[in-house]
Amino acid sequence: MLNQQHPLLSTIDSYIEPLLKRVLQTKRLGICHLIKLDSVSSSCDRSKNDCFKLSIPYAGEHLAWNILFDSQFPEMGPDFIFNDQNFLMDPDIDILSTRVPSLVKWNPNDTDALLNVLHELLLYYKEHQVELLGKQGDRLQFEYSTLVGETEICKDDIEVMMLPLGSKPMEAKFLIRICVDCSRLPPRINKSQNEEAMLLVTFYGPDWNRISSQLYLTKTLEDAFGGSETLHIPPLPPNKYLMDYVPEVIKFIEEKINMVVQCFENRKQFITVLIVLQRGSVLEYDAIEFNWITILLEYRDFHFIVQFHLPSIFPKEKPQITLQSVYHMTSQGTLYKEVLDETPYSPRWPMKVMINKLLTYIIETAVHKFQANSIKNNRF
Repeated sequence: MLNQQHPLLSTIDSYIEPLLKRVLQTKRLGICHLIKLDSVSSSCDRSKNDCFKLSIPYAGEHLAWNILFDSQFPEMGPDFIFNDQNFLMDPDIDILSTRVPSLVKWNPNDTDALLNVLHELLLYYKEHQVELLGKQGDRLQFEYSTLVGETEICKDDIEVMMLPLGSKPMEAKFLIRICVDCSRLPPRINKSQNEEAMLLVTFYGPDWNRISSQLYLTKTLEDAFGGSETLHIPPLPPNKYLMDYVPEVIKFIEEKINMVVQCFENRKQFITVLIVLQRGSVLEYDAIEFNWITILLEYRDFHFIVQFHLPSIFPKEKPQITLQSVYHMTSQGTLYKEVLDETPYSPRWPMKVMINKLLTYIIETAVHKFQANSIKNNRF
């Protein structure tokens, strides 16, 4: 499966290939995922490649690191070329021994050797960026130190980056991982094992007082919250600091989780009550997320199907009710159906009252027009 995802692996020298595969298989390097193999090459025009470029997510950007092996001397560790030319420009052996010991003591027989080196280099790169942060005035240094010291966010959950690389910084990016307790979320058909929230805050302007913020969620978590359009977090004004703002974002996420849980319980209650009231008429229903239920009703020997589709924020939004004939076909060969628009509804009604009012409206008002339309506009 991995070779299918990374077809370039088959072109890598047999000694280097397991080292690289281990890197690409790792679930996390830093606070993000998905290290990508961008390109490969050979140092000596051999049939197999021994050099390659990795794209490593970092602080909302991507680090492009070239890793250079010499397949003629496999016992030698790799060399590196970083897209940030100010990082490790001319390191001495003491710095490498302290910061990147796995490179100085390279073990060609350890499958994790390259992964360990990358992990140590990334930690050192993060420290390098934090040092640059401290050279840009009090605001950014204060933001970082108080975020680490005054909130539940720790250093391992933050990546910072000064941009552009190698010149006078114009932007300061803070990528903050927010731990989300998803254990209370209801069961879902599509659910990821790694559900996370990332807050990206960018400071720019002469005094770093122009700020933008964006919340990123894993796709399945975003879907559970109702889509990206529901995730508009409050802005971060210049007179507020991250140590106050991040807890507000955490509270925003917790309130979203509470809303999802409550709406799930409301949908479940709606379907449960409808099953009790119409136990002999139920055809099928969603027993996982409780998004829909289908029943069969009869009025004066006219049988018809009723489909209830419950929106994700039910009962704030009313159910969509579709009537479907069991007799009449459209010219496209499908059963004739209509969506009811003017159903009586109030989100404040008790569930049993709500369902009884909807059923009464269907039987006493809607079915007459629906039956006539079925006969008039469609073929039997």
